Amino acid sequence: MTLDNVAPIEYAPQTVSSPGETLKETLEELGIPQADLARRTGLSTKHINQIVQGAAAISPETALLFERVTGVPANVWNTLEAAWRTQQVRQEEYDSLVSQIEWLDKFPLADLVARNVLPDRSKTVANLRRLLDFFGVANPSVAEDLWSGYSAAFRRSTTALPNEYATYAWLRLCVLMARQLQCEPYRRETLHDLLPSIRGLSRKEPELWMAQLPEICARAGVAVVFSPAFKNTHLSGATRWLTPDKVMIALTDRHKKDDRFWFTVFHEIAHVLLHGKRLTFLDDDPFKGTGEAEEEANDFAANVLIPQEYLPEYDALRQRPKPFARILRFAEEVGIAPGIVVGRLQHDEALDWKEGNKLKRDFDLAALAAYEKGSKAPQL
Repeated sequence: MTLDNVAPIEYAPQTVSSPGETLKETLEELGIPQADLARRTGLSTKHINQIVQGAAAISPETALLFERVTGVPANVWNTLEAAWRTQQVRQEEYDSLVSQIEWLDKFPLADLVARNVLPDRSKTVANLRRLLDFFGVANPSVAEDLWSGYSAAFRRSTTALPNEYATYAWLRLCVLMARQLQCEPYRRETLHDLLPSIRGLSRKEPELWMAQLPEICARAGVAVVFSPAFKNTHLSGATRWLTPDKVMIALTDRHKKDDRFWFTVFHEIAHVLLHGKRLTFLDDDPFKGTGEAEEEANDFAANVLIPQEYLPEYDALRQRPKPFARILRFAEEVGIAPGIVVGRLQHDEALDWKEGNKLKRDFDLAALAAYEKGSKAPQL
């Protein structure tokens, strides 16, 4: 999914005249000396001169006094003052951002361009502003402080060294997409009851389950979004609570195989059902997750995909998985994709990692036309 129709943000050169200049021109046209204006308004000549020089602001009270003397409405003076001060602040911000351009180097610019967050990879103040708007922060320092606070609530399942800035960008993109999805208020019981329906989607083609999975999960307050992982994030999925009544599950196509994908789906659902609302879970390869929460999520996913009542048949299959027709029959009986069974047998060392892979279904989020056509740009 991409961000489309992002309005350009460029620094506008100084085009607004100072209210002091306008006041000076108005007084000249009316033939009113500054000293006379001071007497008529009850202000000091020094204060009037400071306004003319731009050293003092025109307050709403002063604007009303100028209206009485010059006939120019107070709202005109107030508008001129606000425009001028805003222009000054923009100039100061621009000068500050120029010195922070290098912050862009920390992010995967190519990925951000591909998702239409940025129009190009140029290191400009305009792009830096776009990135700050994307994150919804005032400046790079605020962003760094914000993420530092988030880190205590992040739980990563990987031992790899990810690009944290790419991770923040990917997660932000997913959050913006998830916020747009309409969901019923979160109900734990509803989500639990929907597990069989979700599991059954694994037997369908990606074009179908990509539309149906978010629809089903939305009934329980779960906003499911699909977003290819940014480079060097090492992410298969993520879980994050957006509000007490809405949780996001973000899924990637990192491994390009249906067995890893569906295991990740139920791994993330486990985080929703079993773990706290204050934590954000970032998962690389759920099979390799470490820690109590990750082990619980792994056990949950394994038990949902192959329920306890099918374990005797699975144990028999594990002892003799070939010919592969046995795998197909077992998968149909359980109601899951054959590739999931192959992945489980490989994980349990009943099959070599090179065996049975033709029964797995490949999929690529970026290559799915239905996915692209169904995308809707999040509003920043």
